[in-house]
Amino acid sequence: MLPDHFPTPEDMSHLRWEAEPNCYRPDYARALSTVFPTIYSLLGHPPDDRPNMAELLPAAVPRRVKRVFVLCVDSMGFKEMAYSPWFSEHYKAFGTWVSSVFPSITSCALSSLYQGLPPARHGILGHLVWKDFPGGVVDMLKMQVVGARSSLVQSGFQVNQWKREPGLLETPLSAEVPGMNLMPFPIVRSGLSTYSYGNTRMVGFAQPVEGFTKASQILQDIDHGWVGLYLDMVDSLSHVITHDAPQFGITVRFIEDCVRWLASSLPADVAEETLFLMIADHGQDVIQEMLTLDGEHGEWLRSHTRGLGFSGRVMHVYLNGAANGRAVKDGLTSLMGDRGRIYDFADAAPLVGAAPDDAWARQTLGDQVAILHEGFCWENLEFGRPRGPYDTRLLSQHGGMTWDEMFVPMLTAPMSELAATARD
Repeated sequence: MLPDHFPTPEDMSHLRWEAEPNCYRPDYARALSTVFPTIYSLLGHPPDDRPNMAELLPAAVPRRVKRVFVLCVDSMGFKEMAYSPWFSEHYKAFGTWVSSVFPSITSCALSSLYQGLPPARHGILGHLVWKDFPGGVVDMLKMQVVGARSSLVQSGFQVNQWKREPGLLETPLSAEVPGMNLMPFPIVRSGLSTYSYGNTRMVGFAQPVEGFTKASQILQDIDHGWVGLYLDMVDSLSHVITHDAPQFGITVRFIEDCVRWLASSLPADVAEETLFLMIADHGQDVIQEMLTLDGEHGEWLRSHTRGLGFSGRVMHVYLNGAANGRAVKDGLTSLMGDRGRIYDFADAAPLVGAAPDDAWARQTLGDQVAILHEGFCWENLEFGRPRGPYDTRLLSQHGGMTWDEMFVPMLTAPMSELAATARD
């Protein structure tokens, strides 16, 4: 059975974007950037300079704990979570919502989550975006210039130079709140992890069950702090199967089984003093049509810009100069038709937490930003093209501002409560 679409709570309605009523703006008072300040508050060390959601948590959630287990499931939006009756049932008493960021793309959203900052303040404003150094479009997940053979980290460049200000996990307060994050071996200390996790100790795992097993042991070994576990399996699968396919639920229920085991594996006193917090970076939008930049359209755009960047369903346009801005906007409008709209930086700036005259943010977000409506996606070289009937196809994507992409559930349940129902 496919999950029902969650209704829009009344307190989300004010986030409809005036410029595009079918789009929803991030709410930086309860966006991903507030999650870790909230965790610090629950652990007794609220950062005074960053908003947190402690007062918005459900009444049943304790306001002070000794440990927090942070399960970050990439792309676990409301539709995805609905495949787990167990998670959904606990959400009734222990759940709330947070907004993603703009663009709702992993590299941008995870940096906001772990650094406690909106995109314009942490410096990653998309996935494939322009950086004046090295003077080209950079893949911000890999920290690698598009087309290059090695990453900037491997080349010796300190990607943290791109940070506009220190993230929460790099502040002196991080010494008072020890943290450890588990993630798949291929992303430990490479690419985005170099940028996002600050002073956090990183621990790798080969398989998710190994990660949960290590998390259980660490939670029993520490007296105070947070332990994170990052999973990319829902995101990887939802891109190519979509969250509307019933077999997609197999993966979500696998994660549910792992959480059930973890909760029941902890000694009673540890479970009683540990909060389970599950969060995602974004949801997904099912693709109905790909907009190609092949042929004359693509050639014309590239000849009139110094670069094009992509954050999934969002295009970043970097002009050669202001003189051809009108022509580029007209050309893109003709290409998109009624499938999206293009906005000048001044209009898009508040979406990333920037001011309309913020030249620093403009360098990366773009002089213009093309945002597609629900069901449409840019076709670019990142995913290539299928060559046969069984090749992988991109069926869902994110980056934009639809309800499914922008709002994600946050489940904050005492581990003892999960343990009590783990064997039901």
